[in-house]
Amino acid sequence: MKKNNRIVIGAGGTGGHLFPASAIKYSLEKLGYKVFLITDKRGKRFADKFENISVIIGGGMSGESFFYRLRSLMKLSIGFMQTFFYMLKIRPVAVIGMGGYISVPVVLWGKLFAKKTFIHNADSILGNANMLLAKFADVTMVSFENTKKIPAKANVVFTGLPLREDVKKIADTPYPSIKKTNQIVITIMGGSQGAEIFGNVISKAIAMFEPNQRQHFFIYQQVVEKDMTNIKKFYDEIGVKSEIKPFFKNPAELLAKCNIFIGRSGASTVLEVGSVGRPAIFIPIMHKDRQQFINAEQITSVGGGEILPQPQFSAKNLYKILKKFVSDANLLENMAKKAKIFSVKNDASEKIAILIDNILNKK
Repeated sequence: MKKNNRIVIGAGGTGGHLFPASAIKYSLEKLGYKVFLITDKRGKRFADKFENISVIIGGGMSGESFFYRLRSLMKLSIGFMQTFFYMLKIRPVAVIGMGGYISVPVVLWGKLFAKKTFIHNADSILGNANMLLAKFADVTMVSFENTKKIPAKANVVFTGLPLREDVKKIADTPYPSIKKTNQIVITIMGGSQGAEIFGNVISKAIAMFEPNQRQHFFIYQQVVEKDMTNIKKFYDEIGVKSEIKPFFKNPAELLAKCNIFIGRSGASTVLEVGSVGRPAIFIPIMHKDRQQFINAEQITSVGGGEILPQPQFSAKNLYKILKKFVSDANLLENMAKKAKIFSVKNDASEKIAILIDNILNKK
């Protein structure tokens, strides 16, 4: 075990930030480091791989009213003070920001304490927090070689995006043939926080199929908790087998089982779909910089799926795409092959851990 071996990871409270953080933690521990996580209360939900967790208060600063921003600024101020005390207690040798506003106080305090500072950006465009932090960090690690909006003075290293261990284990699971199973499994993930818009639209699209077709469907669907009972009841009434939850603890397993994936197109989601190889319908979040569109196009541009923009996301339009997919088992199998564009052998988490270790030990 290294003498000075403590590293703090700061990550916003979503799976898109915390799942890659978990993979990096695992690789750092193999090199002898002890990893501590600082996140918000939402993040605890996705931090089951961490033993040392500190929770701070935080808030975003974009896209809302003046009073919302003022309230968020107050929360961030409290979070800065909380982080200060956690940093004094932990005394890390380095800090890593994984994105989200929670990572801001972690990286800035790391810089002020003269520690090595690293940030990692998952998406194809630098997020708001990382655009700020890239000006201060010793190294800015990116998932895509052509990542946009990087400050000119940033020290950029292309590492790729860390893949969760459970996804690595199932990445070579063969595509489940509809011809053999006579079942069409659809896995629906609305992002780590759940997407309320998915609930009624997708269930209505499924209801448009004829009863003799619906009996072959099995739906795994993530919904917001308040809609869970109604959507489950709706599927039961139209004769569709389903499992409905606000959060699935085994998303990798459900990805391996499915014939069709429906979800957002955050970087982690696209990486996982592209590592396992499953036909996908992506509904990107409408960011003004189109980051989720650009992520999704990595798979859709080679024929592994389709993008359904949120303004056109209706039951009728989704039904048209689903009908085309499920009417042709050969089409789905070919799409699955085309969607598998990433290799799990290219281990980004290991690259990141070795990079950090080399810099800390001046190799």
